[in-house]
Amino acid sequence: MLFPTYIPDLDHILKGGLTQPSSILIAGPSGSGRTMICLQSLFAAAKAGEKCVYITVLSEPADKLLHLAQSYSFFDEEAVKCGNMQFLELDKQILTKGDYATLKYFHTLLQDKPNRIVIDPVTVLLDISPSFENDRELLPLEKRAFLVNLLRDFAAANAVLIMTGDITGDKISSDNLSHLSDVVIELGNQDRKSNEIHRYIKIVKSRGRDYIAGKHDLKFSDDGCSITPQ
Repeated sequence: MLFPTYIPDLDHILKGGLTQPSSILIAGPSGSGRTMICLQSLFAAAKAGEKCVYITVLSEPADKLLHLAQSYSFFDEEAVKCGNMQFLELDKQILTKGDYATLKYFHTLLQDKPNRIVIDPVTVLLDISPSFENDRELLPLEKRAFLVNLLRDFAAANAVLIMTGDITGDKISSDNLSHLSDVVIELGNQDRKSNEIHRYIKIVKSRGRDYIAGKHDLKFSDDGCSITPQ
């Protein structure tokens, strides 16, 4: 069974939407619209009755993110009041305790059985230390093992996990997050001869499912984002 992203025409490009559980990586540079897409998707899902959680990681404070969402037409105050849409901060106190403490944080979160969760940005998590060796960073194999355990926890909870990352260009296809995620979406700017910004969205990977390839036009307005399939 497929579940909608609630982003206009993104389900069309994905040929039906998302499976549940699944892990989605939205990669792109700062300002490419990663946060906007996540907010729009979660608010629509929350309005439809799903339990959604938006987690910021050493980034925008939760109250500032909520204020940002209020400026768009997809904002739904009732979804926030009833608890279907929650904003949380994964702060430095937990992260400095290392990988085990961070995984425990998410494991506890999943006890409430959320349907959709955003981690924005997930790439910050790769800078943490081993829980019992705070004087060094995770080794490459330890980072991969951390990500595997993280994604397994969310899959076991039958949740849709949406992660953002400041990953661009050729680094997207070679990144561990791309290898482990079920769906990888790239955001960027079209190379056109004009002074206007031409944004695009591209499906890099969709494990086990077909999709419409290529760079599709992406635009933003007070209603959120819209896509024009190519």
